[in-house]
Amino acid sequence: MLSFNCEYRYVIGVDVGGTKIKAILADLDGNILQQKNLPSKDIRSKKDFYVLLRESIGSLIDRRDRILGIGIGVPGTVDSESGFVRYMPAFDLKDLDLKRDFERLVRLPVFVGNDVTLNALGELWKGVANGYKNFLMVSLGTGTGAGIVINGELYEGSRGMAGEMGYTVTDWSREKMHDLSFGRLERWFSGYSFERFLRSFNKTVKEFFDLSDTNEEFSRVLDEACEHLALAICNAICLLDPELVVIGGGIGYNQYERITKRLLPVVERVVPNEILEHVEFKKAALADLGVCLGAVYLVQKKIFVI
Repeated sequence: MLSFNCEYRYVIGVDVGGTKIKAILADLDGNILQQKNLPSKDIRSKKDFYVLLRESIGSLIDRRDRILGIGIGVPGTVDSESGFVRYMPAFDLKDLDLKRDFERLVRLPVFVGNDVTLNALGELWKGVANGYKNFLMVSLGTGTGAGIVINGELYEGSRGMAGEMGYTVTDWSREKMHDLSFGRLERWFSGYSFERFLRSFNKTVKEFFDLSDTNEEFSRVLDEACEHLALAICNAICLLDPELVVIGGGIGYNQYERITKRLLPVVERVVPNEILEHVEFKKAALADLGVCLGAVYLVQKKIFVI
């Protein structure tokens, strides 16, 4: 009799977010044994980033001889083959040879991917997309991005940069003079843009969403943001013909009902019924663990060639 020993090795999965870094130690079946969270808003340099990243996995590598590898999801453009990070707008960091540098630092195999791509992989493995072959993962947090699964496999493009939905253009006439380090869609819908808007109101993003039910100005801003997000999703649906659209990320998961209430009517107006009638919308199941679990699964896929 043979059985799968999920404790044969352990994997570390890391989610680098615009406000925090989350790291987990998990077995080969995705059971979480330990986790650690650290704030990331003070990252200002490559050195800051590497120091905090190393600190996030500190006690998790105590069982070094049992660790298969480390998977890292970052909020930016990544060459998934080389693990080279082109740009992370949340920290304004460019050209980091993250895989090479971190492997030298921790002396373990390291694999790097875009955070939303890994979130899609996590939902495919252990979340709401399990059993689906074609789906779009839309992550709404500090930034806005997408992960794509086609025929049961991640689609990362020629260099691992597919899914950068935040750069989608939804109104060129108003976006020509774009002046943010984030993408044009993120000018409308992202935690970063909401925080910029809220500076004069002394409110948090959570308070903004809570008050959008009664505050006329907040409601107007959210309506407009969701309309632009909806148009970007419409374009993706018409291009990819997915079975499922998963909404996740810190904002997407926690404000799913408020967002979809505004988003779906626009989608229904734009996307032809013969395309839309086969598309489901679902809230992500893994909450803030999706990227970490996707990173754990990435390591297994890379090393075991699943």
